[in-house]
Amino acid sequence: MAYKKPIISLLIVSVLLAVVNEFVFAASNTVTNDQILDGALNILVMIQKYSWPFVTLFMIYALYKYYVVGSEVLASKVQGQNMVMGIAVFMVVVQCLPLVYAFIII
Repeated sequence: MAYKKPIISLLIVSVLLAVVNEFVFAASNTVTNDQILDGALNILVMIQKYSWPFVTLFMIYALYKYYVVGSEVLASKVQGQNMVMGIAVFMVVVQCLPLVYAFIII
């Protein structure tokens, strides 16, 4: 896999951000006095928490395309590799959104 080091580093950053989010947002549910801002933050935190099962399924499918189908069809191997890279970048973005939003509104 050509992007092995960036993919591994992105997934590690994603897991670390998930742990940091749990420590930051587990203390209290309200950050500000505005219900709209708090509601948006709660939605971002829920997306961050519940994205892991779906992304795991997509990662399994992408690795299947890369390793199993990609051993016979080169185009499928490239597509699987691109899917794995996209999933890794997506997870870092999803994990960063609640923290960035919290820093913006405070």
